[in-house]
Amino acid sequence: MRKQTKLVAVLSTAALLALGASMSSFAATGWQEENGTWVYYDKNGDLETEKWEKSGDNWFYLNDDGEMTTDAIVEYNDNYYYVDANGAMVTNQWASVENDNYDGDSENEPVNHWYYFGSNGKAFKASTNSTSPSFKTINGKKYTFDSEGKMLFGWIGSDGERKTDDNAWRDGLYYAGDENDGAMATGWRFLDIVDDSYDKADAGKSSINLFDDENQTRWFYFKDSGKKMAKEDGKTINGKKYSFDEDGRMNAEWVVFGATPDLASKGSVEYTESWRFYGSPEDGARITKGWFKVVPDYFLNDGDYNDDSDAWYYADGNGNLVASKIKSINGKKYLFDEKGKMKSGLKFVLVDGKDVTAIAASDDDDYPYETESEYKDNATHWLGEGYQAYYFGSGDDGSMKTGKQTINLDGDNFNFLLNKSGGTQGAGKTGRDSDKIYLAGILLTADKDDKYVVVTNAGTKDATVLKADEIVKNLEVDATFDTKKYSEYYTVKDLAALKDAKLINTSGTVQKNKDKAKASVDYCFKLEGEKIVAIYLDK
Repeated sequence: MRKQTKLVAVLSTAALLALGASMSSFAATGWQEENGTWVYYDKNGDLETEKWEKSGDNWFYLNDDGEMTTDAIVEYNDNYYYVDANGAMVTNQWASVENDNYDGDSENEPVNHWYYFGSNGKAFKASTNSTSPSFKTINGKKYTFDSEGKMLFGWIGSDGERKTDDNAWRDGLYYAGDENDGAMATGWRFLDIVDDSYDKADAGKSSINLFDDENQTRWFYFKDSGKKMAKEDGKTINGKKYSFDEDGRMNAEWVVFGATPDLASKGSVEYTESWRFYGSPEDGARITKGWFKVVPDYFLNDGDYNDDSDAWYYADGNGNLVASKIKSINGKKYLFDEKGKMKSGLKFVLVDGKDVTAIAASDDDDYPYETESEYKDNATHWLGEGYQAYYFGSGDDGSMKTGKQTINLDGDNFNFLLNKSGGTQGAGKTGRDSDKIYLAGILLTADKDDKYVVVTNAGTKDATVLKADEIVKNLEVDATFDTKKYSEYYTVKDLAALKDAKLINTSGTVQKNKDKAKASVDYCFKLEGEKIVAIYLDK
């Protein structure tokens, strides 16, 4: 702040010239110059002390020895005045006065104290009974002063007192710059602070302790009233949303407002939805709605945090994370787990309406589905538990797919059919579509080496693929078979386990009306229509 000391000096010189001109006309009364200073005698010839006397347009103060005071603060009738080097009272001006208590630490005691003297020469000051700061407007800016007229600066509490220790930023409600500024702060300020609660062991672990040193530079926001913004979440400033902790620091990155995360509820929808993301410490504007890709907070997802693994998240219109849902976004559907992370790939999902109750891990200890054989073997289990198979693209895609899709399982591509519409849109088809049979979306086929395989319980969640030699283990040879023509002959048309069985080839097509569909194990299948009526070995 540019205080007007030069202007003070100019006025004072003019005042001295006026004083000299007027004093020269006095003899036994009025102003007299004695011993290198000025004194004043009243009409009785008595020396005046502790009193103001005027000369021309300027006032001068006579101290308790009757001498004119110069370059000093004058305390008079509980008010404070300043007389410059020529003794003239200063009005409507700033003045800087050397601080006799300066201890070399300008944080606690300034080198000089600033005062402002109004039109009557009185210093602006706080009431001795005041319990809150009172700001005075000077040249369009606001300042506050103590009861002795000293301009306050730095952090100022609600009690109107300066705060000077390491916790000043916590205890202070207003900020008024450094010792040569003093103007009440409004808007954004980037301020150095000391965080004595900093825990080096937790540094960087979470946005809750984002910085790696107790010496920090943080953003604060001061309202038009000068009060710092504190304990606010989703506060709109210049069209953007911000969050501030209870001490007024702008929050950054991951934020749970109102409390330290309750790890006991970690993974619950309520827990995850309480998280918001506020951008970098330099920016801090909230991601109010839309996608963002970041590494999660330790308290949100410690596994991905420890792996430094980023993921896509989506914030609803209030900035809350979407969690445990299949959500439509811009005409596409996406899957979010209980920690708010967008999931991609082939997943078995337990859905209750729009809410996702559970997502089965592809590497589940008991029922994995990462490879073709695991998928076909364990799909029945997951379907039996009420799960449906969905495919949400790969990598950063994440959008739900429908219709015919080629999906990779452990490096190999497989054909899937996913429902296009209805309440199970996107779910893998289980059952027959035209002349193909699907289980949790995957097309059931015979391997090239097998040529033909049998699907038992075809069209149901219990569909199972069997080879001919696996079937005949449980059959008895038909005693009426032609031993000259067949080595073995099994009549299976009446076998309950194969009533709904279908024979499929390497393209997954259901076979019919065949007398000799030969598999790689040399067993042949005989079909009447689509029914398997016999399995045999030729001579």
